[in-house]
Amino acid sequence: MGHSNRDMGGYRGRRTLTDILKLIAIILGILVILAAAGVIYLQRYVVYTDEGTKLELPPFLQMLRGGDSAREPEGSASLPGPGDLSIDIQPAGSQSEPQEAVGFALTLPVSAVVDGSAAGRLAEAGADALILEMKSRDGRLAWLSEQPVARRSRVNGTQEVNDALAQWNAGEVYTIARVCCFRDDSAPYYNNSQALRRGNGNWKDELGLRWLSPAQDDAQAYIAGLCGELAAMGFDEIILEDFHFPVQGDLDKITVGKSYDAGQFTAQVEDFLTQVQEAVQGKSAVSLRIAGADLGAGSAFSGVTPEILERFGHRIWGDQESLSALSGFESGQTVQIVPQAEEDRTVYQAVIPPEE
Repeated sequence: MGHSNRDMGGYRGRRTLTDILKLIAIILGILVILAAAGVIYLQRYVVYTDEGTKLELPPFLQMLRGGDSAREPEGSASLPGPGDLSIDIQPAGSQSEPQEAVGFALTLPVSAVVDGSAAGRLAEAGADALILEMKSRDGRLAWLSEQPVARRSRVNGTQEVNDALAQWNAGEVYTIARVCCFRDDSAPYYNNSQALRRGNGNWKDELGLRWLSPAQDDAQAYIAGLCGELAAMGFDEIILEDFHFPVQGDLDKITVGKSYDAGQFTAQVEDFLTQVQEAVQGKSAVSLRIAGADLGAGSAFSGVTPEILERFGHRIWGDQESLSALSGFESGQTVQIVPQAEEDRTVYQAVIPPEE
C-alpha cells in the first residue's frame, strides 16, 4: 500500500542546534547594539555631583519612566543642560560689591613661635592672623639682623628666633610684623648723626624716648634694611609705626636743620616709604599705622598726608577715632586697632595691647 504525497508534502526537516544558536546570537547582537546606542544617547544626561553620579532625564523620558508623578512640581525651575551653567561664586550677602572683611589678628610674643605654642593659642582665641612685634619703640629687635646699625646699637635678637620664624612663616597662618620705625630709644644713642637733636644731646618725646631722624639717609636705610630682612623671612605683611616725624612732645626744642626741616617733611617721608617698598621687593605687603594727631593739622608736624596713605599703604591701621577721620578708603583697606577683640565684629580688628 503506497503512501500518499500529502503525508510528505509539509515536512521541511528539524531545526538543528546550530540554527537555534545562530538565531540567539543574532538577537543578542541586536540587543547589544541597541543598549550601546542607548548608553551613548543617555550620556548627555549624566550629572556628576558631590553625592555621586546622577541621571537627569529630559521631561519626555521622565514621563515615560514615571508617568505624571515624574513631572516637576509646578513652579520649580528645570536644571540647565551641560554647557549652559555659569557659576559666579561670591561671599554670602554679596551684591557684586567688595565684601567687608570681618575677623581679627591677635598679638602674641615672639617666644610663642619659638616654643611652638602660637598655633594653639591662635586657634583657642579664634584669631585669623598673628601679629608679632619685631622692632619695639625702645629700638630692640626680636631677631638677629645683619644691619651694621643694629650690631652697633646692641639691639639684636638671636639666631634661634630667625630659624623659628622662617619655619613658622612657611606655614599657612597669615603673619604680620610690627616695626616701630623712627621712635627708637637705642640707635640714636649710639648713632648721634642719625638722631633728632636738642642742643648737644638727643631730643626725647613725651614718653622720654629718642627718635631717629626720618630725614637722615642712613636712618632711612637702616629701617628699610630691617623691613627687607623681615620680607625675606616670609612675613605676609609689615606694619610700619611712627614712620614719620614726631607730633608730640616739646617739638620746639628739636634742632632745626638738615635733620629737621618742616618744609621737607612730606617729601622725606615719601622718600623713606619708597625705599621700604624697594627693600621688600613685593615679598610682603606694607601697611601704615596712624594716630589722629598725624593727620589734619598734625600733617605739618608729621609729614603724613592722605595722598601718602593712599599711595604707600596696603592697609591703614588705627583706632576707631583715627580711621573715622579718613575718607576714600574702603573697609577692606583699614584695620581697627583694639585692646581686645569684640565678639560682634563689623570690621577687621587688630588686637594690640596698650603700651605700658
